[in-house]
Amino acid sequence: MTHDPFQRPRQPSPQQWPPPQAQWGPPSAHRYPAGGGMPPRWSPPPPPPRKSGGLGKFLFLLFAAAAAVFLFAAFSRGLGEGLLDKLPGGTAESSTASSAADPADEAPDDNADGDDSRSGLPDVQWPALPGPTSSDPSWVTLQQSPLYTVELPGLTGCPPPQRARSITDLEEQGEGQLECIQRAWRPVLTQLGLPDHEIPVYYYSGDSVDTQCGHVSAPALYCSFGGGAIYIGEGTLNGSAWHDFAVKDMTGHEYVHHLQAISGMFEAEYRLNQGNEGIRRSELQATCGGFAMIANDDSFTMTPEIYGTFEPFLRAVIEDGIHGSKDSVAYWGLRGLHSTDLGNCNTWTSPSEDVD
Repeated sequence: MTHDPFQRPRQPSPQQWPPPQAQWGPPSAHRYPAGGGMPPRWSPPPPPPRKSGGLGKFLFLLFAAAAAVFLFAAFSRGLGEGLLDKLPGGTAESSTASSAADPADEAPDDNADGDDSRSGLPDVQWPALPGPTSSDPSWVTLQQSPLYTVELPGLTGCPPPQRARSITDLEEQGEGQLECIQRAWRPVLTQLGLPDHEIPVYYYSGDSVDTQCGHVSAPALYCSFGGGAIYIGEGTLNGSAWHDFAVKDMTGHEYVHHLQAISGMFEAEYRLNQGNEGIRRSELQATCGGFAMIANDDSFTMTPEIYGTFEPFLRAVIEDGIHGSKDSVAYWGLRGLHSTDLGNCNTWTSPSEDVD
């Protein structure tokens, strides 16, 4: 099958994680020496040039915005002024949801009767998303993707949510979660006529790695070259050791980037050249889709206590202009938890103020 050839530089994830104290030996550049005081948080490098030569030579790197950080300080704010307080009860709706598809043609949905993770969600009414706004072919690719017409597959047999405190933990959990995600999505991609091959996940020590998209310094990334691959670095341990869902979040987020790549969204976004706003729409869609997968994962039972950790987890981001504001990240992440299809994560029809 033909794979999207467009690779493009992207900022590393803006998420910042305070390292657990004295749990590991001297770490990589994204971790801190054991026994030190409260360290400064690392910040992303300057953004690379958007374009480096002709379209055929354009490199595309998508860095993980996945594991949004869980900080103790975030809990002190509480959820009194949280997003959910501003929304009435009900269920989420989208103008591009699965009703557009013929149910007889849809892939089986393992969660059709509800599962423990979705049944534990609070009753929240999310506003319907706007419909398509343009007939331009690139906008049609982004706003009316076939991915929006099918229900999310249920994730079964995934590893239970847990913290990764070593590279071995990270590999076991990451590989198990990606295997689970790809197994669930394969019949959906086959149904849609999209590439349904498995993509590998690679792990690396230190703060940089050689990929088919070039040498990259980042905690984690997705490279779409050669059919796609996910790279997870040792530096992600700083986040995965703080929150049970960090690995699920990161893996799901990066897989949504793969879905964007194989469905032509990367090329369409490049052609439209919407600058940072276009990148934010892509990243926030991946955040929404990653959390939607969490809600369709039967490896845990959703409880009020678990649900209550997600908003501060999402809001603990450093705003860098391309991954979304705290409000936008929280909005799309929580919306994803209440979504049964990627149409409910259609950031491409949303007004600019919802993807700031």
